[in-house]
Amino acid sequence: MTRVIRWFLGLRLRAVERAQGISLAYLRGILRVSPPHFLAFMKVLPLAGFRRALPPEAYHLARIVTARHEDCGTWMAMEVHLATRAGVSAALIHTILDEAPCALPSDLAEVYFFAQAVATGSGEEDTWREAIFRRYGDIGIVELSMAIAVSRLFPTVSHAMGYAAPCVPGNTPFGALDRDRQG
Repeated sequence: MTRVIRWFLGLRLRAVERAQGISLAYLRGILRVSPPHFLAFMKVLPLAGFRRALPPEAYHLARIVTARHEDCGTWMAMEVHLATRAGVSAALIHTILDEAPCALPSDLAEVYFFAQAVATGSGEEDTWREAIFRRYGDIGIVELSMAIAVSRLFPTVSHAMGYAAPCVPGNTPFGALDRDRQG
């Protein structure tokens, strides 16, 4: 029975890889070693897509900023893909990737600086948390906290298991966005 479950879940992972255009080798590794660990890890997926209070631009901006800090390859590309799929404009995504927070509207600049402060542990979190609270309330803080945390989880597991490729400047896969920028 376990072989059939592994086989079926492996098929689902390959389908997701094709749809998302990224490797999920680390998940296949977890599945190969321990289906119970794989199933436990999968329970976090609903959290990974949970957004109710924040506008998609603020939510995905925080995830991209965090992913950029954690990983410049697969996970950054995944966050960009998710933001694009959620309707975040290519121009906004480029502004985030260009690390140009001052070019953002003030509401998004506050989210940018908050996510960056949390991701880097700069000590400026309290200042930006207050700005987020004033704009989005307690629910905004909760939702951004979850977005930042989940954006760190996947690259952390992937890196710890030895599945993450090293970051090479200029070798980040953002093909569709780059075509949008040029044309």
